[in-house]
Amino acid sequence: MKIKKINWISQEASEAEVIVTDGELEIMCFAQPLNYLEESELLEPIYCLNVSDLVKVEMSEYRIEKLDDNFSYRFIGQLIDKHDEKVKIGELLLELDNNLPGDIAEGDFISFSCQRLDIY
Repeated sequence: MKIKKINWISQEASEAEVIVTDGELEIMCFAQPLNYLEESELLEPIYCLNVSDLVKVEMSEYRIEKLDDNFSYRFIGQLIDKHDEKVKIGELLLELDNNLPGDIAEGDFISFSCQRLDIY
């Protein structure tokens, strides 16, 4: 995961909109404080706030759908770590902010929405 573009909201507050890419897929995240430069590799997963509508899906493909709210998205991705709630979408690594239902196992594809994506 790499930072493609930084749009500063406030440089004094180190607050920015950040476009993150894996070379194919792109998402816009919020960062405060932003401690990265453009073209930097992200070392930590992107944190998904206010996850909702989380369900297991039968399809085995990655999808990103931008929703109306500024940082909100609907995703389809593969659960790679149930304990730490980590999901891969392409080469993007996301961490969910809630406990997963018991019927979802590592390796399953899941669909979910989130209100905001944060970089720490």
